[in-house]
Amino acid sequence: MTSVFEDEIRSQGRLLANREDGGRRDAIMAARSWEGITHVVVAGRGSSDHAAVFFQYLAGREVGLLVALATPSLYAGERSIDLRGAGVLAISQSGRSPGLVELVDQANAQGRPTVVMTNSLDSPLAQSSSFVIDLAVGPERAVASTKTFAATWHSVIQLVGELRQRPFDGDVRLAPVIDQVAEWATATTWPLAALDAPRGITVIGRGVGYSVAREIALKIREVAGIRAESFSVADYLHGPLGAEGDGATLVVVMTSDLSHELAVHVVDAARRTGMTTIALRGGDSVPVGAHDDVEVPVRGPDWLEGLAHVVVGQVLALRLGERRQRVIDSPPGLTKVTLTA
Repeated sequence: MTSVFEDEIRSQGRLLANREDGGRRDAIMAARSWEGITHVVVAGRGSSDHAAVFFQYLAGREVGLLVALATPSLYAGERSIDLRGAGVLAISQSGRSPGLVELVDQANAQGRPTVVMTNSLDSPLAQSSSFVIDLAVGPERAVASTKTFAATWHSVIQLVGELRQRPFDGDVRLAPVIDQVAEWATATTWPLAALDAPRGITVIGRGVGYSVAREIALKIREVAGIRAESFSVADYLHGPLGAEGDGATLVVVMTSDLSHELAVHVVDAARRTGMTTIALRGGDSVPVGAHDDVEVPVRGPDWLEGLAHVVVGQVLALRLGERRQRVIDSPPGLTKVTLTA
């Protein structure tokens, strides 16, 4: 009998297809509301924060739009942040994450246009915002989220496409590709011994791949209970490389932002410290000398390959959790919504 978490992983392609038209309509309205803004302030917690990093990179690259990551605690209480010129984007599956409602309330008070991405249209966050992008994937039944992250990723692609006034070529491919990758990943045998590392896992990426690395590390930590952290490749090379060594594993997320030469360099450097190395790469890239090489059967732009890699990371977390005999659907210490930070 499969876990609810695995069922949710498998459902993502179908759910993305179901929200395609409604999500596009929401994205058109949200983009129109931001006409004349000079920058965007975006906030989220956990997986939503990782989606915010994806938005920051994609909107910066494709639209030339300055995107600043908000610090939600700065909007609580009597504090006030000057939001002149800003559009505001808040991302929350539940619509109840601390600090986000306060951010939207301050933006409203200053007359700034607000957009919320949420899976809960009756939540305080959705009710306080000018425009809502409905994730529209139904409630998450497992504690660790899957489909809401995929829907948020999809929403970001649609919103940035409207902001640049030209939808991404082939964005309708996202749903069937994710469906295929989920089926492939759940049927694949993975290098679990290498990933079940006594000194933990480090996941690194660059550009779109950095947001992917953050989400994979979080899922592994939540579901499998293994200490996992993430870095951009540049930050990793700047200091943390070599801090682990034997008994630790490095996972390199290969997207087009990460050159082959740099990937080879970081893998070689990690191997010299004694780390086990695993490369997670799309179909157009070539091996980089890692101990284990995972070729995800996807060819396409980084925003497409990126979500495919996230799905693979979800499955890795699932299989590691099963190997370690964890309670997959409700890992110890986790709750669906954190209201205390």
